[in-house]
Amino acid sequence: MWATQRVSSETQFEPPGACSPYWVGVNAIFLPLIPYTIATALHDTHVHLAFILGTAFSGGIILFGLLCRLAGGYRSWPFLFEILMLIVNAVLLGMSYAETHDIIKYTPFIANSVFSAFVVVSIAFRVPFTLQYVRQFVPRASATHDQVTRAAYYTSAAWAVAFVANTLIYLVPLCEGKDWQHSNALNLVFRIILPVFFALFAAIFTRIWPVKVLQMLIQSIGFDSAPRKVMVNPLAFPGGSGGMPPPFLGSGVPSTMPPMQMQVHAVAV
Repeated sequence: MWATQRVSSETQFEPPGACSPYWVGVNAIFLPLIPYTIATALHDTHVHLAFILGTAFSGGIILFGLLCRLAGGYRSWPFLFEILMLIVNAVLLGMSYAETHDIIKYTPFIANSVFSAFVVVSIAFRVPFTLQYVRQFVPRASATHDQVTRAAYYTSAAWAVAFVANTLIYLVPLCEGKDWQHSNALNLVFRIILPVFFALFAAIFTRIWPVKVLQMLIQSIGFDSAPRKVMVNPLAFPGGSGGMPPPFLGSGVPSTMPPMQMQVHAVAV
């Protein structure tokens, strides 16, 4: 009897628990927003505290990721974006003690420019950084599927737009001379509120878009295991087919037994 149904969902073989990629890994993209938001919101009034907290939270997120990886909550670890977030906050923390004035003034340029370059370079080298996050949505057998890579390009492009925009919109309060007035509307909107909003939008897009375009892969174990009919020569198997010995063949006498069909059912594990 030929099977015609698609392979069941991976969750039927490995029911998702409290620490599963389907619960934890798919939401990992929101974690780097914590140090990013802290540094963005506090750097112009409490520059040292902003980067101390940013560095601490970045390191804590990486350690949390290690625990999730050991518990099965992440399919991969570490995330390059989290490592870059730690490096940027640590470097700016060190520089803030030597050049406090310049770091307060140019942090939006420095941080967002680095993040923009990171995203663009990852896309240029055909390894979009969100590929690590998109792969959390699908079984391991589907990690290299074309649709997974395509979804990673789209989500990485959203982050590139967000970081480039955050770099440029800071020109508004800077050119208006309002960058030192924390409570000024231009400074609050273009230096703090909009950058956090754009980053949050990119994170939400990265969380939602894979669900929209990878639904078929999410509900399978990576490929269609429908059986395929192949022609098999029974003489290729010792003892013939069905446990019967192969027919006696005289010298130069070809076999009159027609090739038989055998069912081959591929199942991914």
